[in-house]
Amino acid sequence: MEINKEIVGNILTVKIKGSLDINTAPELSKALKGALDNVKEVVFDLGDSDYTSSAGLRVLLETYQILDKKKGKMLIKNVCDALYDTLKLSGFTDFINIHKKED
Repeated sequence: MEINKEIVGNILTVKIKGSLDINTAPELSKALKGALDNVKEVVFDLGDSDYTSSAGLRVLLETYQILDKKKGKMLIKNVCDALYDTLKLSGFTDFINIHKKED
């Protein structure tokens, strides 16, 4: 997995390339530590990712909870159909703004 972070103002964009699973989720969690301190919005760009396990979902949920406590926002964009289905079945579409990848 490859993680690219960019902060512009108070928005952190995190582009993930590859699968977010039990082996790579700790890497994402570590990359987000400290980076969430001074931002009010996080955008996850999953255009180059097509799979997440429950470990990946946990990192996304933890990020959402941190932002929610400080009245921040989270967006997940460029989500492929298979990954969108996983997020929907997990209930994430009920409380996180998620945009599917446009063909």
